[in-house]
Amino acid sequence: MYSFRRGPCLSVLAALVLAGIAANAHAGVNVPPGFEDLARGQQLWLDVSLYGEPMGLFQLKVDLDNVTFQKPDDLMAVIKEKYNNDPALARLLAMSLRAPLKRNDNLSCKTTGKTEGCDFIATKTVAVIYDENNAKLSLFLPAHYLPREQIPDIYYQATPESSRALIHQQNLNFVADQDFQSASVQGNGTLGVTQNGYANLDWLWQGQRYRTESQQHAQVNNAYFRQDFLKRMYVQGGVMDSRDIFSNAGGNINLSLLPIGRIQGLRTGSTQAWVNQSQVSRGTPVTVFLSTDSRVDAYRNGQLLSSFYLKAGMQKLDTRAFPTGSYTVTLRIYESNQLVRTQTVPYTGTGDPQQNTFEWFLQGGRLDTEEGYQRDGNPPVIQGGVRIPLSTGLSLTLGSTLLKDVQYYEAAADWSHGFSSGPLDGLLTSRASFLYGSDGSRGNMQQVTYSDGFSLSFYRSAMMAPDCDSSGDSQHYGSYSGCSESTSLTFSVPVHQWYLNLGYSLENNQGRYVYRNQLPVDDEGVRDGAPWDRIYFSRYRSQTWQAGVSRYFSVAGININSNLNAFVRNNTGYTAKDKGIFLSMNMSFNGNNGINGRHSTSSLGASWQHSKRDEDRLGYNMAYSRYLDEGGENELGAAVSGINTDSSTLSAYARSGGQLGNGSLTVSDAWNRDYGGHSLSTSGNYSSSVALGQGGFYWGRWGDGTPSSAFTVGVDTPEDEGEGARVNVAVDGSGQADVRGNSRALFTVPGFRESTLRVTESVGVTEGAGSAINRGAGTRSVFMQPGRMYRRDVGITTHYTWLGRMLDSASRPLEGGIPLNVASWTPLGQGGFLMETTQLLKVVFVMKDSEFWRCGLKVKSMRDVVRWTGTSLCTNTTMAKLTEGKEFYWRGMNNRGIQRRVARFQSRRRRTSVILHLHLHLHLHLPRAP
Repeated sequence: MYSFRRGPCLSVLAALVLAGIAANAHAGVNVPPGFEDLARGQQLWLDVSLYGEPMGLFQLKVDLDNVTFQKPDDLMAVIKEKYNNDPALARLLAMSLRAPLKRNDNLSCKTTGKTEGCDFIATKTVAVIYDENNAKLSLFLPAHYLPREQIPDIYYQATPESSRALIHQQNLNFVADQDFQSASVQGNGTLGVTQNGYANLDWLWQGQRYRTESQQHAQVNNAYFRQDFLKRMYVQGGVMDSRDIFSNAGGNINLSLLPIGRIQGLRTGSTQAWVNQSQVSRGTPVTVFLSTDSRVDAYRNGQLLSSFYLKAGMQKLDTRAFPTGSYTVTLRIYESNQLVRTQTVPYTGTGDPQQNTFEWFLQGGRLDTEEGYQRDGNPPVIQGGVRIPLSTGLSLTLGSTLLKDVQYYEAAADWSHGFSSGPLDGLLTSRASFLYGSDGSRGNMQQVTYSDGFSLSFYRSAMMAPDCDSSGDSQHYGSYSGCSESTSLTFSVPVHQWYLNLGYSLENNQGRYVYRNQLPVDDEGVRDGAPWDRIYFSRYRSQTWQAGVSRYFSVAGININSNLNAFVRNNTGYTAKDKGIFLSMNMSFNGNNGINGRHSTSSLGASWQHSKRDEDRLGYNMAYSRYLDEGGENELGAAVSGINTDSSTLSAYARSGGQLGNGSLTVSDAWNRDYGGHSLSTSGNYSSSVALGQGGFYWGRWGDGTPSSAFTVGVDTPEDEGEGARVNVAVDGSGQADVRGNSRALFTVPGFRESTLRVTESVGVTEGAGSAINRGAGTRSVFMQPGRMYRRDVGITTHYTWLGRMLDSASRPLEGGIPLNVASWTPLGQGGFLMETTQLLKVVFVMKDSEFWRCGLKVKSMRDVVRWTGTSLCTNTTMAKLTEGKEFYWRGMNNRGIQRRVARFQSRRRRTSVILHLHLHLHLHLPRAP
């Protein structure tokens, strides 16, 4: 018996012989004499792969119908290691691999000519495809046996290059008119203290003036130190409000009714701040088995969800971009851009995976509040909460607030479910919660949303104090004055090119304390006093139904948005219902892009409202804005609006953003015929951030007002060469800016978030200069805790391009000279030149025929990176004067140095001449190819 071991010629010969024998055998012809051993089977060494992934080289016995592994235990050991030694799979392999397996060589793409479905078997046991032309064997297992999954690290790793820093953000807002002026300053400062710990201070100052009344108010919302442990738990102490509890900085625990205010004390709990959400599954796995490298297109009812380019093997698709819901996904597998097969798999995406984890918090201390429970000053309090996942889509949240004489408890259930039954294949999310207070306070909330091509949303909340009509001050922390109920229902669905919507809202308040600016706009009390006054609001009820249709389309570059709505409204204080319609149309278009990305936008709109209660109202608005940069951060604009002929408003605004922060200013003048005269008002804001850390003090952009980290970029250029040099720096979530040479920039980003820093050469041109980065370019993703700074040092070289003409003292073209202080020089004839330098020059020194010339440069105009110097008159000079002063930037160059410079220039000129002549010879003298 013959044995073939990796011999391609012998393997092909054996394959051909076996193929002939197989054809004769199936035709009922006897095996020719001398080939009986081949018919009984041959020992071959074959490459075995499992769904395209190599398993190794194994010896098999191959006959006309079957293949049999000679040492199946060796292959079983490799598969068990890959599949985590699944006991059920081990029994299946032991039973199947020790027995002959059908060759299925008729399914090989090499045999069938790459017909659809070749090189693949969907099996419930163990199957193989024998490719006799290439001495390969493809192995297939039941689809429910999945390979051992490499569990990714769901936690971020802090960037080790970051350092501790003090980062402070500040935001100023103001508004002023004839009667009312208000200004507020918000600040947030973060200091990195330990490797995983930081201190945070969040403060607010507000000053208001209404006619002759005024008030000022300063408040510290947070002043605490926090330390994280094992990326799963944190401890913090100081003054704290509840915002971290409801975000990823805490456990993202939702207790919407429970009173949790600011305390002075200690808090501990779980945290999701370190969790990399991209590594957390958001839906059921979708696995595809590939024999070769392939493209896989995923469809949902004909809608392309995503395309994947995958390696051979058993691959799991990245379904994070799939829409939520429960539906069937159709996978189309392409090999070499040819469709080879199609398969369908069920998929359920539940959206946010954070609700399926166990989270908790516990805090204790003293209340730190200006309202509510004041009878005993700041009494002690204990508060806590826990979220318990009960199933994939169901979780239970419990929380409590305990004081010495009153207790509050909240219980909430969250449930999400994906449907896959005929017309319903969307995602339903719902929440229901209930609040109980020992002082008689009660509350409940229900919320349901469903998305499936159309959207349906329902929300209702109700809060009840012990006595709805009581006008006395609250005696217990968290007690709700009066009673309130709010209900809203919205439904929207696309129909062809139209969008239909239906809405219902109900507001019912009884015996509540509110601020004056919280009153309904049609309440006369809005204009009776200062907006910050806290007044008793006895009863108010508003009920509204609204139905509408809208459409958005574009015609000849003009974007048009039209709306038609009908409403029925019934408010307290009116004896009859108000019915009406509202029609609006807005048009907008963009102007052509100009130099440096400048462009403009214009809009024009009109609206008409008819109602039973009020007179018809015809409104109009016009606006124009011009962007002064490509990023759209610098803008000038104006707008005009009005209603009928009764009132009109004219406003102008400016908005600017850069390395030193962002600011805006708006000035408007309103005219009202009923009140007479004009009313002038202004508003504006400025936001920025500062940082003190490694490398010194930095000033930059505002982040988002939360505990933050920062990127700093320093751009270094040689001395006196930074004019006009720029690099472009972009940070995810913090914008981008061109940073000049020999300057620094600060970009503030939220802490506990991965951000990407990109440093590239600037496409903009200033002062006739171009820049090339020689150090620090590229992209880097960084994860930092609050109070940390990542520093990137960038080195750039500035290139200046000059174009002009040189004449000697007799006004003759200075030809054949050798420049001594120029990096690159190209003579253009008749004294013309094109040169490049790495610094600004005022003088060029030229040597011609052992004479030295001094040629002054004076820029007459600039276009992009080219500086036009016109005609320069050159004067004779001596070698001794060449190295005097600062005009000659080869410092201390002597006679030998000048000679070396001349030699290099001549050598470079000879090389250029040789290359030019060779180029001309090749293009002018070589015969053309036939």
